[in-house]
Amino acid sequence: MKQENTPSYLDLPKTGIAHDGIIKLIPAFPEPRRTRIVVLGCGVRAHFPWDEACRRYNEAVAMVETSVDSGLFEIIRAETPFEDADLMTEFLNRRMQDGIDGLILFHASYTTGELGAILGRWLSMNHVPLLSWSFPDERGERLSANSMCCQNFLLGIFNTLGVKYAWFQQALEEEIHPMVPRFARSVRAVSRFKTGKLLSLGAARVPGFYDCELDELSVMKRYGIRVDRVGIDVIFDRARKFSDDDLKAVRDALLESPRCASNTVSEEQVFQTLRLALGTLDLAAENNYIGCAVKSWPEMFDVYGCASDGAVSLLNDFGLCTTEESDMNGLMSSMALFLISEGKAIPTMMDISIADTVKNRLGIWHCGSSATRLLRKGTCFESRTHSILENADPETAVGMMLEFLLELGEVTMLRYQSPASAAMYGWEGSLQECEAAFRGSYAELEPKAPLTADTIMGTIFDNGLDHHWSLGYGHWLEDIRMMNHWLDVEEIKHTNPGGMSGFSAC
Repeated sequence: MKQENTPSYLDLPKTGIAHDGIIKLIPAFPEPRRTRIVVLGCGVRAHFPWDEACRRYNEAVAMVETSVDSGLFEIIRAETPFEDADLMTEFLNRRMQDGIDGLILFHASYTTGELGAILGRWLSMNHVPLLSWSFPDERGERLSANSMCCQNFLLGIFNTLGVKYAWFQQALEEEIHPMVPRFARSVRAVSRFKTGKLLSLGAARVPGFYDCELDELSVMKRYGIRVDRVGIDVIFDRARKFSDDDLKAVRDALLESPRCASNTVSEEQVFQTLRLALGTLDLAAENNYIGCAVKSWPEMFDVYGCASDGAVSLLNDFGLCTTEESDMNGLMSSMALFLISEGKAIPTMMDISIADTVKNRLGIWHCGSSATRLLRKGTCFESRTHSILENADPETAVGMMLEFLLELGEVTMLRYQSPASAAMYGWEGSLQECEAAFRGSYAELEPKAPLTADTIMGTIFDNGLDHHWSLGYGHWLEDIRMMNHWLDVEEIKHTNPGGMSGFSAC
């Protein structure tokens, strides 16, 4: 995919610190299928030059093909623009047998209302996202295509029929419009949601974390995604296949790395955390799970004698998008960033623990579960027992937590709200130089102007929004908005003027 049509993101490490120790032990994850996008043209031979319409259509298809990654996308085209609605429907139905994830309609010249109506009916019945593309006509004695008016005509029909669409206008002589690759990324993410499976490890939420509960049927209706609930015991039983030598290899790759400043966790707790990571990866590879939420406590502490955080770090390093504390809406939030970016965002779930209105920064923190690929350049991580447990009794606290400052760079932060992930609040910004305010994973986020830290926190508090937030590297919000459009997800608007005070929205 051309770089100029891709949202900016930080070129983070492709693998985590312990990757070489893990890769030999875990079977390969299945590769997702290519996303299928159909490009159609429309026109009327009787009224507008047909050869020119065909030429323009061929150029448009070629531009689409060169704007997307052929390893991820399959572009399917008709031979010429369509005049006949029945022939168009026959073409689409044949292609639909193998699946169509998105459709781009190029207005090569004006067309009939009947063609627009039949296409609109087909789109509404098959729920295929549509991108409409017109171009400006050249000024002259005769109107040679009437492309924009055609777009106006057909979008009115589609709107009446309840068809969701996106649109743009651009001349063929220009570089491809960013809407095209954005459309491709958004429909690929929707397709992977529709066919994907998530793992709820622990089979229930942690006590009292009500905003971590997922309305599975509502989410299945909207996204198509399926959730499997598996007990923690299943993972530790599966992990018996890994020998002590296997565990030592992963431990050494992680804790003997020059990026590891220290380790104060007992060997058995380290091994238990690694068993959790390896068993989960083994199960996920076998069942093709694309994401996972782990029930971090109390059983992990009280029954299994370890902390899940270090395992969650390794799972995210390996490419299995994972959240803690059984937060399934947090997982949906992280999955949105993960899928729209093809994993480049490396999402991590955080609390917002500081609002510094003087520096205009949000201090974001979690216990120590971020992927080691996010370790800030020039710094090291520490392997420690759980800092929150240490508040009560340092002697009985368990680990392993991987604690460090997050890498600097441009980021997107968002949350799909409980219980049905049907509304989202998000913003963009950048992580700035700072010292760790607390132990754990930590960074300070400066919102992208004109937003401010107190406006964001005011909106969160006014609306009583959920308490976990997914952070992804890169500016992905416009892509996320297009994906939300296809999924009918509401975006919560910024409502508070700032000042760290306000009233409830209800």
